[in-house]
Amino acid sequence: MSRGAFAALGATLGGAGFAVYHGQVPTSQLYGRTICRVPEAEGMIALTYDDGPNPRHTEALMSVLDRYGARATFLLIGRWAEREPELVRSLSEGGHALGNHTWSHPTMPLRSSAAIHEEMRRCREAVEAAGVSFSKVDGEELMRPPYGRRRPGTLRAVREVGYVPLLWSITCYDWRRTATVDKLVARGSRARGGDVILLHDGSDKAPDADRSASVAATDEILRRLTDQGYRFVSVPELVGEPVDAPR
Repeated sequence: MSRGAFAALGATLGGAGFAVYHGQVPTSQLYGRTICRVPEAEGMIALTYDDGPNPRHTEALMSVLDRYGARATFLLIGRWAEREPELVRSLSEGGHALGNHTWSHPTMPLRSSAAIHEEMRRCREAVEAAGVSFSKVDGEELMRPPYGRRRPGTLRAVREVGYVPLLWSITCYDWRRTATVDKLVARGSRARGGDVILLHDGSDKAPDADRSASVAATDEILRRLTDQGYRFVSVPELVGEPVDAPR
């Protein structure tokens, strides 16, 4: 391979790596504004939970949150919301924020805008069938791209149908097979004012996946950080939206 060809290949690979990095790292803003951390929200932290509702663990998680007076944000998979309308209603009635996490949890950068719109539509319809609406920031409903993966076209398609993308600043990696309560607590306890923590109360693979470690870790993270004076709020409250009292 000539020096010029080698340089061209290096530039191509470098460009691809750059694109992948900014399409995956949750705090990158290169492809458009997302909510991932709110530095001015001193003393407040947002817990967020993906891939529910889960009939085995979501209710137990709500009990833990309630014990600490904490409000969280749940990003719902539409096909699970359709199965568990009572859990969707319970989350809303408990004062928690809700967001769209698509119908089937696809890798959105590999989907067309039309397919993304359909995923969002089906999820919204499942949640609204339970008599509940998604929470809003600046008049737009919350959503989170599955896996946090996006590209400029992904975020454009999301915004076209009235959503604001939500990512995170701290992940606990609770989906890994090697996850333990101690590991989850160690990661989550690093949070400081304005951070958005990613955890899971469900899984895209099964409606009743085991998330007992996430529930136990939430309890300890809340204990530690509440003792340090932090308050746990929903994402709309973190960004300064007026929030209704729990119903």
